[in-house]
Amino acid sequence: MKKYITHYIASISMITILLGTSLNSYGQDKKQEFSIAVGGPFSFLQYNTPGEIVNGNGFNAGLRYAYYLSETISINLGVEYQTYRSTSKFGAINGQYNAVDDENESFQFRYKGTNFREDQKLGYVNIPIGIQFETPGTTKLYLAAGAKVGFATSGTYETTMSNLTTSGYYPQYNVELFSPAFAGFASTNNFKTAKQDLTTEVAYSATFETGLKQSLGDRNSVYIGLYLDYGLNNIYDKASDKNLVQYNAEQPVQLDYNTVLSSSYANDVRLVSYGLKLRFAFR
Repeated sequence: MKKYITHYIASISMITILLGTSLNSYGQDKKQEFSIAVGGPFSFLQYNTPGEIVNGNGFNAGLRYAYYLSETISINLGVEYQTYRSTSKFGAINGQYNAVDDENESFQFRYKGTNFREDQKLGYVNIPIGIQFETPGTTKLYLAAGAKVGFATSGTYETTMSNLTTSGYYPQYNVELFSPAFAGFASTNNFKTAKQDLTTEVAYSATFETGLKQSLGDRNSVYIGLYLDYGLNNIYDKASDKNLVQYNAEQPVQLDYNTVLSSSYANDVRLVSYGLKLRFAFR
């Protein structure tokens, strides 16, 4: 144990000496940098699905603080707001499951939809942390890498279909009912739901950025570069698959509509964002 403690103290001492030498060789007035950044436009939800995903656009805006260990290496910490959009499409969807109606009769609820479309929108506050390397000079090349943790601040989804048909099959009578509408059985054209809340989990992402840094005098700089944020975890946790159309025995005329992300049509939902990033920095 004494040997490990000795090695630990020696290692800490060596790191302290090296870090101190690096910091002493670099002017105190140049150690810190603050920047304002905006980026986009590609920002969407990515997941496995048998249907079609149309990747949407989004943007990010935030603040960043950098502490320079030397002229070329800095540690970065920041906060940013990021939006994400995606659309899920299916030519047709269908499902059936056992249910009980408002008269306590058992039956099989069935639904069919055509030209299904679901628009998903998310807002996240991300906390990025990373390290940046840049070349010396007035015009510099820079490369940054790190990680982000994101917290959902908003989320909605909205569903449309060219036609939605719901029915109830009663095996005890060997009959399938397509009406009345007050029982939850109907055919509706140009179907559309209201916006509904979409709840997602904390997101972890790897982030990369590279480009040019142009000095504007002694204390100001402009960055222009390309960036990529790629999600490392599934942000939609579901205990089991849900039906897209949910029968409501208490109010049959008012059916419930679940998101594609909660169904068997989607799994492993991750956040992806990439594009152009602009930063204005000052010291």
